[in-house]
Amino acid sequence: MRSDIISEIIRVASIISVAFPLVAYLIKIRSASKPLHLIGALSIVSAISDVLAYFFFAQGKSTVVLFNLYYAILFLLLTWFFYEILLVKTGKRTVIVGLVVYILAFILVSLYVQNFFEYQTFMWTITGVIMIVYSMSYFIYLFSAPTTMNNFGLLWINSGILFYFAFNLFLFVMSSYVLTKLDPQIGTLIWSFHNVNNIVKNILIGFGVSAADSTEKLD
Repeated sequence: MRSDIISEIIRVASIISVAFPLVAYLIKIRSASKPLHLIGALSIVSAISDVLAYFFFAQGKSTVVLFNLYYAILFLLLTWFFYEILLVKTGKRTVIVGLVVYILAFILVSLYVQNFFEYQTFMWTITGVIMIVYSMSYFIYLFSAPTTMNNFGLLWINSGILFYFAFNLFLFVMSSYVLTKLDPQIGTLIWSFHNVNNIVKNILIGFGVSAADSTEKLD
């Protein structure tokens, strides 16, 4: 099978995969906790972004602003999500520090390195690093808490977030080259690795949303 066909199949599967967490959220929307609403909002944003990116790509239009805007919104929603589920002061302090670092980095990168109208791969990388720190902070908080863990849904969701950013981090570092310098067919094939990770992330988050009980405590 030709590589371009494989890339297209993976890309379509990645777009469709967001339906799992989205449908799981819509089923629970009336009783969902704030963290689940934030994940639901992220699923909606992801679905819209994926569909728009698909049509932009098919029509030969630039996805620069779309990608930059998506990762900025993703960062803000996940920062809010982690602020809600990290219940200890050190956890919330970590989230606030991450937010401040992101804002300062966004200003500096936009002014001196990559403006908003080119792929801000530096910001994608910074987002990935901060999200890995958030996610690891939640694992540390979870497994060092004196009480028994009683919300496995959040554990699945956090695992999906960590998986996505940890495995895509190296791709974010080199994504400017992949998206702008390589032959489009080769670049699309390499970006398929991101799409595979996105599928796994959506499956894990979907399981998390399905397993989460809005009546449970967050810890």
